Parts: sequence; C-alpha cells; structure tokens
Amino acid sequence: MSTKQGYIVVAGETRGEAPLSVFGNTIWIKLGGNDTDNNYAIIEAEIPAQSGPPLHRHAREDESFYVLEGEFVFEVDGQEIHAGPGSNVYAPKGTAHRFQNVGATTGRLLTTSQPAGVEDFFMEIDQLAGGAIKPDPATVIPIFAKFGLELLGPPMAPRDAHRVRHEFHGHRN
Repeated sequence: MSTKQGYIVVAGETRGEAPLSVFGNTIWIKLGGNDTDNNYAIIEAEIPAQSGPPLHRHAREDESFYVLEGEFVFEVDGQEIHAGPGSNVYAPKGTAHRFQNVGATTGRLLTTSQPAGVEDFFMEIDQLAGGAIKPDPATVIPIFAKFGLELLGPPMAPRDAHRVRHEFHGHRN
C-alpha cells in the first residue's frame, strides 16, 4: 500500500522548486522523480518565438511533448514534424531530437519524461549556466554526459510559421 497522497500543482507553480531558466526557456517542474518514485517527470515550459533546444539524444528517457500553445517544428531522427496546439510528439530514448517554436509569440509545452531524471539535468543547467541562451559548451557538455544526454548539434535555424504550415500541407514555395 502506497503512503503517497494526491495533491495539486497549480498554474505558474512548481513542485518545490522555483521556475528554471534553461537555454532561454522558462521551465516549471510539475512532478519530479521524488514525487513519482522516479517513474516519470512532468515539466511545463515556455519557449520564446524562434527558440528551442540544441540537437541532443537521451540514453535514459523517453520524452513526450504536448503542445499547449504555439506552433512548433520538431525534428526526431531527421524527420520534421509540425505540431500545433493539442498535438503530441514522442521522442523515444536514443533518438536525436530538437524542436523550435516557429510562431511569433511565446509557446508552451508540457513534457513527460520517463523515467524521471531529466528534471535534475535542468536544475543543474539552470545553476551552472546562469540562464544563458547559448552557454559555454565547456560548461554544459559535462552536465549532458552526467545525465546520460549527448549534445549533437545546434538549435534549429529560425523559421517562419506561415512558411512551415504551407510546407507541411504540401504547398511548397
């Protein structure tokens, strides 16, 4: 019988931690490994327009990205996926992936990571990189390695949301 009890983490709050700044994105850890017996983590993120993480790979975690607001392009093992509000994109462990908010305004994602652990990576990046959008690789590469992540390349180049929508609907210019 579990001794855990239910609880709520309301909008704009985290489970015990202040919002984090990671590569220019604001991140709220809604549930972490301490809350879920390390089974999964749930993270909410605000992604500024034309922003997103560098190309990377997780050795430990599967990730699922649910788009709350905005227009995003995801790249998972070279496949580009356009995802708007209500879309869910899955990136299994071992896949090279990145995404970009291609909209003109800040977008929001809800990420589920299984098992938990990536939230500890985000906390360490926040502490050591000081919220820098493009932190010194010499600082972050050891943190990536510590948490079973591999930095593979840069973020996506800026894109126009209108052009992206047309490309994904077969109307290439």
